Amino acid sequence: MRRGALAAAIAVGFGFAGSAGAQSTTGTIFGQAPVASGETVRVVGGSGFDRTVPVDKSGRYSINLPVGTYDLSLLQDGKVVDSRQGVTALAAGSVTINFAAANAVNLSSVTVTANAVPPIDVSSTQETTVITAAQLKQLPLQRSGAAIALLAPGTVPGSGSLGEGPTGERLVSFGGSSTAENAYYINGFNTSDPLGNSGGVTLPYGAISQQETLTNGYGPEYGRSTGGVISQIGKSGANNWQFGGAVFWRPSGVQGTTKNMYYENPLTPKYYGKVYDYRNSNTQWEQIYDAYIGGPLIKDKLFFFLAAEADHYNTQTVTTVSSSHQNHNHSSYPKYYAKLDWNITDSNILSFTGIRTSDDFNGTFYHYNYATHSPGNFAGYQQSTKNTFTIYSGKFTSYITDDLTLNALFGKMDGVYYTNQIGAPTDPTIFNANNEDPALCPSQACTSNNVNSNLNNPNHKSENINLRVDLSYKLGNHTISAGIDNQTTRDINDGTLMTGPGYAWEYGASNPGVPIAGTSPNVSPYVAPISSPYWVDKYIYVNQSTVQVQQRAQFLKDTWQVTPNMLLNFGVRDEEFVNYNPANQPYVRLTKPQWAPRLGFSWDIMGDSSMKLFANAGRYFLALPSGVALRESASSTYTRVYYTYTGIQSNGVPTGLQPIYSYGLTSGYNVPVSGNYAYGQPLDPITIASRNLGAEYQDSYVLGFQQQINPAWNYGVTATWTKLGRIVDDTAEGPYAICNALLAANPGLANQSGGNCGPLLVNGSILINPGSSNLITARNTNGGYASAWISPAQMGFPRAYRNYYSLELFLEHPWDGKWWGKVDYVYSKSYGTSEGVVQSQTGQGGTSVSATTQWDFGQLMEYSNGPQTNSRKHALKAYGTYQFLPEWSVSGSLTLASGTPKQCLGYYGPQETDPASYGGGYHWCGGMPSPPGASGYTPWLHTLDLAVEYRPEWAAKKLAFQLQVRNVTNEQNLLFVNPNYGTSAAPSALYKSAYYAYGTTVEPPRTVQFGVTYDW
Repeated sequence: MRRGALAAAIAVGFGFAGSAGAQSTTGTIFGQAPVASGETVRVVGGSGFDRTVPVDKSGRYSINLPVGTYDLSLLQDGKVVDSRQGVTALAAGSVTINFAAANAVNLSSVTVTANAVPPIDVSSTQETTVITAAQLKQLPLQRSGAAIALLAPGTVPGSGSLGEGPTGERLVSFGGSSTAENAYYINGFNTSDPLGNSGGVTLPYGAISQQETLTNGYGPEYGRSTGGVISQIGKSGANNWQFGGAVFWRPSGVQGTTKNMYYENPLTPKYYGKVYDYRNSNTQWEQIYDAYIGGPLIKDKLFFFLAAEADHYNTQTVTTVSSSHQNHNHSSYPKYYAKLDWNITDSNILSFTGIRTSDDFNGTFYHYNYATHSPGNFAGYQQSTKNTFTIYSGKFTSYITDDLTLNALFGKMDGVYYTNQIGAPTDPTIFNANNEDPALCPSQACTSNNVNSNLNNPNHKSENINLRVDLSYKLGNHTISAGIDNQTTRDINDGTLMTGPGYAWEYGASNPGVPIAGTSPNVSPYVAPISSPYWVDKYIYVNQSTVQVQQRAQFLKDTWQVTPNMLLNFGVRDEEFVNYNPANQPYVRLTKPQWAPRLGFSWDIMGDSSMKLFANAGRYFLALPSGVALRESASSTYTRVYYTYTGIQSNGVPTGLQPIYSYGLTSGYNVPVSGNYAYGQPLDPITIASRNLGAEYQDSYVLGFQQQINPAWNYGVTATWTKLGRIVDDTAEGPYAICNALLAANPGLANQSGGNCGPLLVNGSILINPGSSNLITARNTNGGYASAWISPAQMGFPRAYRNYYSLELFLEHPWDGKWWGKVDYVYSKSYGTSEGVVQSQTGQGGTSVSATTQWDFGQLMEYSNGPQTNSRKHALKAYGTYQFLPEWSVSGSLTLASGTPKQCLGYYGPQETDPASYGGGYHWCGGMPSPPGASGYTPWLHTLDLAVEYRPEWAAKKLAFQLQVRNVTNEQNLLFVNPNYGTSAAPSALYKSAYYAYGTTVEPPRTVQFGVTYDW
């Protein structure tokens, strides 16, 4: 890239995006020219783009155009009187380019430098960070969209307990929201996970032209997100040919030593301080290959760009002492990208995008001797998985007149989720071996070689169809936009089966003499008390379905340049959602208008783009993803049968079983019990959700100020407040508090029978708005239905809310030919009674979105108020590049962040009972209340990543050699700790230890990466 283009890209790369709209594939260039007759501005560049726009009577011009680098010329009567070169249009951003008078010196030979581009985007009313391809080449980032997004203020890594989404992308929290409230886009097409909204498909790293990370304040053109947005723009071909490649290598021998994990609970002295997971001998290596080519098929008319990436990642890890295996894992992440741009005319552009990505995993495991720290014989194969996503989209842009523009996008994303188990084991999976009776298994590590209790349906697929059409019209000082945004998602053959003999064994420990589950033998679910702390249950969980979601939206927006210095944005969006069950019957129909207003202003205080005050306010809705239906509208079985035992085989299977009295659908011995009343029965769509259910929404308010101190420094201050106005989740109070309300509202049913609530069949899981009164309907076995209103107080719920506030301060130094950098500090707090639609403390995301355990029973929500999982009070981020010699540069990224609140979840109340039959999970520890954060916070993070690059002049700086070191200090603090306390009589040895998903709940060790790149 020419120095001018690089300067322009970096100079505005950190700015706040303008009026083009979030997730946009276009940017805006505007400015002033001396008032004269016959003036026009010609813009040339990008993929053969060549348009001329008039200068209005006030000397102002504006043009919306695809992202890229352009040359501008001011013409008077067809003659060039002034020009600018190398101006980069950023996604959804605006760049101000003002021209000199007609008699000024012709500047056509001048290359724009960073200081020539106004540092502040005064057309912006929203918060976004745009990182360009030039910056991505320099910064020592993990090669993912999530790593780029985490540079933005207000973003933090999602809780490690949730792992990664099905696309393989790391999960991110924006502004205190949950990780399932974000949206992902590529070239304007929605690529969010269609099952649980956990992550999204992203581009090959080398194919990213720009990534826009939007944290707040986007316009009504886009919605379906109460968190943030990651929008990537892929590279396009141009008139000049370009090709290149890269190789990156992380050899295992130079990586940091992985630290061991220890038992951290002092209440279990037998284990406290001992190694829980031996990781010192873990190894990893990675190889990445990139290649691309692009250019003209027909000069000025037809262009193509192709890119491919192959990422091979191998690890050798030792599992916990309770399972004692060594895993040999192989993962590969191939990605392919193709772009075709056709300039039909200067005013009509057609582009096609094709993408294919895969997340492929397979592995084996061996027996491992913890005493000698040596692997043993082959033990089995891990489940192999391959999630593949294929995307095809097309976009048509027509500049019908200088004032009227039409955009239309249509695309489809197909997902295939394949799972296979080689050499399927016949033994059952053993859960919670640490709860085994030590008198029968002293190591409390008697377990089988079946490490996977369930097998996902290998025929599982998904389908996502997206249609967007919008029309934009300039009317004087107004730019009015209107359009539609429709999306249909199908989840096909989703489900899971049990492995082994069709069930698993789950060991448990509780206080003797206290019911294992429930409180009353006359109310289901109930499991009677026993004299010993130790018991076991036979666990079964199976389901399967095909479901879909239809999302429709219409929007209207007015961008009004009130004065040359004042810009106002007014807009509104109407969201409509319909969720269908496996019989294609709607069980949630939200088709009445759900208005989402969006307002914003930007004041160019000095009139020269050096200082601005801006603000925005808006409402944002979130639909239920398709995967919710798997848990809520489809038949599923989720049961346990409880036993005492007198022996344990070496494979963990209990012997000498004696059933414990229980009450499920019936009462007696060997009776299955389900806390969610999931006994495989079909569900009536009328009864699945409350009849007045409303979609989740969040209100957001932002006020900010930015100023250029001098040509070398800019700073800004931004205050944000968001309020989650409505939550959607399920409750299991159907047969209990809801049943009582139904019988009270329908007294004629009191003496009838036939259901689980008199004559009524009340679902064990019902979608509700926990913070509102809900109208619940149940089917009468004698015919018809019965309904009743029930308040949060009747279900024992506290106020349902989540608030977030933050204050951001930033200082940045734009590229000056030598260095650029930015320091960003955010003070924030996310607090309330709910994290959102996921529940990190129990690892519930994915298809458990809006179907978590948190609102199942009132007892589970007692003392839930406090700082939530994604709350990090202090976060400082600094990153940039310094070119200390003509051929050498060094880059760095530093993150200092305070910890997240720990949770302590035990049994309920002073007597430590389990009224919900959930095996704990209450905000009580040892008989004492334990709200979030009462147990302290995880450690601070101190992450330093560095890179040095040599780009020799003898290769025309097209060849580069790079060394990256991530986590220089090899810090490996816990990101999420096990919250399960157990009981006073039987405390859990794993409490406070690292959560089971070690790859994401502990900081990764230091990695050293070597790279060679070539760009021509």
